[in-house]
Amino acid sequence: MPFSEEALAGVLGVRFRLSLSGCVANTPDGPRQGVRATDIPEPNGFAVLVSSGWKSLEAGFFPDTYAGDLVRAMGRRATTSHHPFLSLASTFEAAGKRISMKVNGSVVLPENGLPPPPWNQLELRVRKLTDATSGNDGDLQAGAETVASACLALLLLLLPLEEEEPAGQPLFEAGLPEGACSTVTVNRYERNPANRAACIAAHGARCGICGFDFGTVYGSLAHGYIEVHHRTPVSRMGGSYQIDPVRDLIPLCANCHVAVHRVDPPMPPETLREIFSSNGRRSPTGAGK
Repeated sequence: MPFSEEALAGVLGVRFRLSLSGCVANTPDGPRQGVRATDIPEPNGFAVLVSSGWKSLEAGFFPDTYAGDLVRAMGRRATTSHHPFLSLASTFEAAGKRISMKVNGSVVLPENGLPPPPWNQLELRVRKLTDATSGNDGDLQAGAETVASACLALLLLLLPLEEEEPAGQPLFEAGLPEGACSTVTVNRYERNPANRAACIAAHGARCGICGFDFGTVYGSLAHGYIEVHHRTPVSRMGGSYQIDPVRDLIPLCANCHVAVHRVDPPMPPETLREIFSSNGRRSPTGAGK
């Protein structure tokens, strides 16, 4: 399938602020292209791999041979990520993406919620109907980004991330055997890559107020980049506040992000969009959705 796995890793890495590398992996159905989180060393990590079917693209979670402890940790994490995960999955379904999931060999139905731990096996697939498989390479690249982005965003909501210290620690310590997991330490709200990933995967990397797209203006240098704004100010979040990244977060360009913070509390994005329009500006199609 002629798309660039390195370009895919670059776009998703910028978009989600993760360290990713492109990869080609052998599967029972043949070689597939995709991305790996470089902070989780083989054979304890996973890849998100993309495959094409009849007018469709699919991205899937492929755990390494010794990733059992990672899967079990994801099952424990699901008890606290239950609502955000199902909210994001529902948003993807409404946008035409089909989510299929199995835990311990049993099909997970969204209306029944996520099963309790222990999880020993996890299958997660995101599929989208598209003509990109018979189009040009640019369409195929964009289609691969769409399904891989959605799959990775759902996975990040299940990964065992600690959210109480400054960012910058690896997902897992290099060279440790299965079962010897360390944690990601990220700012609880603003730098959580799971929340950021879910927001952008749901709403896209275009400003929700003015429609600005960094990639359109600056090309590959900034393709996939966008800032993420909290509708509820972080200072007002209590210790038990649980973010719904689809409803509580919105992608904004740097200019609009600064503008909403010119008042205290920050201006609702909808209000700034009205100001933007009243000044004779017109948001491109899709802004604010």
